[in-house]
Parts: sequence; C-alpha cells; structure tokens
Amino acid sequence: MNPLLAIYIHHLDPIIVKLPIEHLALRWYGLAYVAGFVLGYWVLLQLSKRHLYCVEPQKLGDFITLVCLVGVIMGGRLGEFFFYWLPARGLQGLCDDPLWVLRVWEGGMASHGGIAAVLLVAIIYAWRRHLSIPGVCDGLAIVCPIGLFFGRVANFINGELYGRPCSPDNPLAMKFPLEYLEFPEPLRRSADAAMSQAAGIPVNGWGNFDFIADLCRNNDVAREALGRFLTPRFPSQLFEAFGEGLIIFAVLITLRLVWKKAPDGIFSALFCFLYAAARISAECFKEPDAPMWGSITRGQYLSFAVIALGAAFLAIALCSKCSEPRQTR
Repeated sequence: MNPLLAIYIHHLDPIIVKLPIEHLALRWYGLAYVAGFVLGYWVLLQLSKRHLYCVEPQKLGDFITLVCLVGVIMGGRLGEFFFYWLPARGLQGLCDDPLWVLRVWEGGMASHGGIAAVLLVAIIYAWRRHLSIPGVCDGLAIVCPIGLFFGRVANFINGELYGRPCSPDNPLAMKFPLEYLEFPEPLRRSADAAMSQAAGIPVNGWGNFDFIADLCRNNDVAREALGRFLTPRFPSQLFEAFGEGLIIFAVLITLRLVWKKAPDGIFSALFCFLYAAARISAECFKEPDAPMWGSITRGQYLSFAVIALGAAFLAIALCSKCSEPRQTR
C-alpha cells in the first residue's frame, strides 16, 4: 500500500508535561479550556471598549471568571453527569464512584450543560447589576464558539468521542485505539497477540488501556498491528471543531462588528440556531456516546431545546426592535 494513502492511526499524547506529583500532569484538555477563557475574555474586552458589549471593561474580568468557573466548568460537568454518566450507570454507578463528578481533570464535559449554566449565570449577573439580560447573553454567545473549538480539538487529541465507521477509501478516515475498549473478548485477545508478536513483549491490555495507548504512541509496529483490528472512522471531533467553533464564531463576530445597533438577543438567537444546526449535522458522523432514542442521538435531542431557546431570544429581539420609537422625517 502507498504510505501516503494509509489510514492514520491516532497516537497523539494528551499529556504535555508530566508533573512530579503522582497522577498530575499538564494536559492538552486543560490547556484548551485556558485558551478558550483567555481568548474569549480578550474578544469581549475589545467589544466592550468599542461599546459593542454592555459589560464595562473594568468589570469584565470578574464576570468572565464567574462564567468560567460556575457556568462552563460546573455546568459542563453537571451536564455530563445528568445527561450521560448517570443514565448510563444508574444509581449503582453513583454508589460505586460518588466522587466522579468532582474529578474534572479526567475529562467528561457536556456542552449543552455548559450552555444552560452560562445562561443562568448571565441572567443572574445582568439582573443584579440592572443590565440587559439578552445583551449580556449576546456577548457570551459570540465568544462561546471559541471555547467549543478548543474543546473539540482537545477531544481529538485525546482520541475520544470519535466518529462513526466509514469506508477505508474515504480520505478522511482515521482509526482510534480507544475503540479497543469496545472489543469483544475474542477480538481483544487476537489484538493482544498481534501486538505481542509485533512488539516482542507480552501485551495484555484488558483493564490497562493506558499501557495500550502508550505502546501505540511509542511503538510503530505495535500501532500498526492494533490498527488491523480497528475500524476506519470519521474524525467527527474535527467536524465539530470547525462547525460548532470556527464557522459560528466567524459569522457572529463579523455581524457584531458590522451590525452595531443590533437589537439585544439577536446574537444569542443566531448562536442557538447555528449551534443546533452544526451539532445535529455533526452527530450524523459521530459515534453515539449514549443510547439512541430511535434514530436520534442524545446530542441531537438536546439540540432541539437549544433551538427553542433561540426562538425565545429571537422573539425578545424582535419585540425590542418593534418597541423602539420611530424617527420622524
């Protein structure tokens, strides 16, 4: 086979630097959140200085910190817990591992939960400071895709939340070693034997996937041996990074800079509609990470609630526009 046409087998390392303290490390996943927060703050600061955002520049730092800690991190984690983790494992899983929800460094964040929590934080903040609630939400809607972009890129680096199977001839096809955890026992034993023969060391990855992941990252022949058992898949994380992240941000920031007198709530509405469309589309290429509801994935179902939220923001924006006094000639 022409090596240029070979299917890429994911072997990126999610750890940037290992720290001397056990189980602690600087990870791309954590850095992605930091990058999203910093860039989001910078964009909102520029908009505020141009009088295109209602939160004053000197108060923006405290506001974004509140949004990041309570909205994004707590909301994203609780969303993952209630929407995905608890339905999959039930109360018995909670009894077996009651502290899972606190281990945010292990990953597992639901964007729908983060959106809901950020909205709640924005409403409370605006109400207490007598600001326009949809106006406060608009700025967050514009920068939210930045965080979504970095988060999806981090998912790709981690090799998680991969796509559905596709044709080996597809130029976008990739293979993800995390699929090993889904192997039935006979297939897993065959994969272990193939890696053992290729690497020249005994391999038994059942219950120790970290060993398999490290072996694939550091041993080319072992990685190729496992790759023969892996399914070609779409890199759906990258589809979401561009669809939910870069494209939506480009549209919203352009409109915000051009449409200087836009009614409050219009950018929140646009974000909701665009995000739901991007998420529903991307889910068609993403391996479902929760039981399907008929032909609809959990992510698609939750996106319909985002559409309803967008309709509410649009109604607010239109009512605000209609209530403005008309200029007389």
